[in-house]
Amino acid sequence: MKLLKPLLIGTSGLLFTGCCTCFPQPSYDKNIVFVQGKPYLVPHGAEFSNVPVKNDVTVKDYRQAREDCKKGYITWTSPKAAIELKETYRTKGADAFSYAYQNAIRDHKMGCSKPLSNSEYEYYKTQYGQ
Repeated sequence: MKLLKPLLIGTSGLLFTGCCTCFPQPSYDKNIVFVQGKPYLVPHGAEFSNVPVKNDVTVKDYRQAREDCKKGYITWTSPKAAIELKETYRTKGADAFSYAYQNAIRDHKMGCSKPLSNSEYEYYKTQYGQ
């Protein structure tokens, strides 16, 4: 009986700690942006396309890097990757740019965002305060 009490206290403490820390915490590193009247969720500070993806070449580029991208999605690029890609194209040419472009997609410095449904938009609007 003397061992049971500390064991129950310890177990209930671990259970309480586990239950309190497993809830998803809101992440404020994304922004809601509008492209052609539709809301999309992109990383904070990312440059994004002002026209949704319309061609299969772009979709193929992203799928090769195992990134989910379909027609109607928008593409985004992290600020640092955008600067690096522009500099690569300017100084090293199109071939080096193509290689750097594929690496940026693979390293998740570039990506695609799908249009948000109304319920997703309302949820993220409350989460991110936008």
